[in-house]
Amino acid sequence: MYKNKCIIQIGAHVGNTSNDPIFKEIDETTKMILVEPVPYLFEQLKENYKNKLIDITNIIFINKAVSDFVGEIDLTIPSERNDFSKLPFWASQLASVHAYHAFVHIPELITDKIKVKTTTIDEIITDFDITEIELLHTDTEGHDYNILMNYSFTIKPRKILFEHKHMDGMFRIGERYEELSNKILSYGYKKIYQNNEDTMFELE
Repeated sequence: MYKNKCIIQIGAHVGNTSNDPIFKEIDETTKMILVEPVPYLFEQLKENYKNKLIDITNIIFINKAVSDFVGEIDLTIPSERNDFSKLPFWASQLASVHAYHAFVHIPELITDKIKVKTTTIDEIITDFDITEIELLHTDTEGHDYNILMNYSFTIKPRKILFEHKHMDGMFRIGERYEELSNKILSYGYKKIYQNNEDTMFELE
């Protein structure tokens, strides 16, 4: 349970899915910054947390994409026109800066291209006066490298969890994964685990 802790989750989706690592582990005392760029998923995210918690004043919701620059970026997203009840539960989780990403996973998925505003981890920390982070979690379908390599580590999260599955291309890890891992290790972290999708580092 993340009681009295601060979490930043980038690519928060809708929260209450079976593969979300924090939704079941938080309560009203958890301070959270939840970032989700897809507008209709962002609205579901807010609604799901409102339904879970009596008080959501400790949660900041940001409807932007996180990247390595502040500006705008094109996203290819699963369209609301899909009948998600007939698709894998993760079908709506495939929004990506890579236009082909969703098609490779589910060729029949209907997609839309949207332009969204971007922010960075450093800008979020500055804008909201963050002084400590228990968990920094990124799940951005192939953009995690750009996000984390750009971070200054002015504040060292106690744990860093990121999706590596598409870091060096679709379903590939390689040089970019090693470069990011070495950067994180250089700040005093140790690798806790690496499975087929995610890697977690913890501050020693």
